[in-house]
Amino acid sequence: MRFRFRCLLVFTVLALSWCSTPESLLAVESCRISVDTILAARNDAVVDPQLKKYVGELQSMFNYTSYRLLSSESLNLNVGQSGMVSLPGDRRLKITPRKIHGSRADIALQMMKQKRTVFETQVQLLNRGSLFVGGPTYQNGNLIFKISSAY
Repeated sequence: MRFRFRCLLVFTVLALSWCSTPESLLAVESCRISVDTILAARNDAVVDPQLKKYVGELQSMFNYTSYRLLSSESLNLNVGQSGMVSLPGDRRLKITPRKIHGSRADIALQMMKQKRTVFETQVQLLNRGSLFVGGPTYQNGNLIFKISSAY
């Protein structure tokens, strides 16, 4: 009988301590951010095979007929840690996860050309979600960035 009581007491103490653990200790502290760089143009109707599943979404947002995947890069970042992705045209994209709460991540994006910031925004991504961001002109079209997260 005493053994059962002790087990029950230990279990209760552990359960209560777990329930009272601050959310920050249980929070996800890192995430994987992927950036696909796409060249969108109107000079032909070629669609990169890796982008075929996104064509409907791309065409509903952007008025282009051609979509070519130029590069894909992934970063594993902790909350508050910044990472850089190289972009065409001597540009870089600085990515910083600010906060992960529930199924959403707040992410800061800063595009730089040389040492000058040319674009800066904050986005919120769902876990395993993605979004497309229209970018600058490049060669015979415009750059589009598909930014995805997983945590």
